[in-house]
Amino acid sequence: MSCILRLIGTNLDVDSIQSKITIAIDSSWKKGEPRFSQKENSKLHEKSGVTYLVSNAEFEEFEIQKIDAIAFMKQYFCELKKIHLWDGLEFAFLDFGITRRDVVVQCDYFQSELLLLAGQLGFDIELSQYPVSQD
Repeated sequence: MSCILRLIGTNLDVDSIQSKITIAIDSSWKKGEPRFSQKENSKLHEKSGVTYLVSNAEFEEFEIQKIDAIAFMKQYFCELKKIHLWDGLEFAFLDFGITRRDVVVQCDYFQSELLLLAGQLGFDIELSQYPVSQD
């Protein structure tokens, strides 16, 4: 996973987004579609959404994810600035997937440049921590 931009809304028009933005979509889903198409009796999506790959750096490479996110937001700033105007959009956030380290206190930070860009674009930030595999 690493870092993705997630756009979600109950009435978000996924097809319209795909026709209005040139950034390659990582994945998309529509309200009412099965969450896991391979599973019988799968729960249905309650909202529609789109994701964009911001960084494919590994969970352990949080610093690279942040550098990639800054570059992504700078490169596509004009297109991304239009996102908050889309009908049906309820949530727009950068989701950073990182490793949960085996420490008493885990402290991770975001550079002011990243926070400023995200704020200018109206993006929230999520930090998703995943356990370290015990090989």
